[in-house]
Amino acid sequence: MGRYTILRALLVALVTALAIIPGTALGAKPIAKFHDHFTDSFSDVLCGIPVDVVIVVNNNIFMYADESFKDTGSFQTMTTNPANGKSVVISSAGQVSGPPPIIDEQAGTITFLTNFKGLPEKIKTAHGPVLLRDAGFVQFADTFDLATGAPISSEVVFVKGPHPELDSDFTLFCEVITEALA
Repeated sequence: MGRYTILRALLVALVTALAIIPGTALGAKPIAKFHDHFTDSFSDVLCGIPVDVVIVVNNNIFMYADESFKDTGSFQTMTTNPANGKSVVISSAGQVSGPPPIIDEQAGTITFLTNFKGLPEKIKTAHGPVLLRDAGFVQFADTFDLATGAPISSEVVFVKGPHPELDSDFTLFCEVITEALA
């Protein structure tokens, strides 16, 4: 899996969320903190187009004793098609949080509610207009088999704000990228 594919997966994970910080996270002190800031560059294939990518990431993660979490971060990429020099800027900024997981021993499942508040995705040309923008609140519920960890279901629980990428089942991303970089 290419680095850009991993970054895309992280972006999708960011989109899986809502703006409600767990009450425990507001008052409790974190048991673990993690901060990272880095810049990287690499070549990859994005939506079938070879690209050169420069990415800047800032991330702050807080874990709490009750297994809730808060992750505040941002990233920005300059993604360029080396064949023609066309570029897009892909960015994300916001907060991902979640309450403690819900364990249903009788059903043999564990469910994670993941909440996002902010700007899960903005795509714009390097020196021009915004091509795609998702913003607001989103909450996802992801359920897994408690014994095997196998995914059982993933559903959107709550959405507020414009989320054209989410509404398109994540198909607009490649449409916008292909048009802008080709």
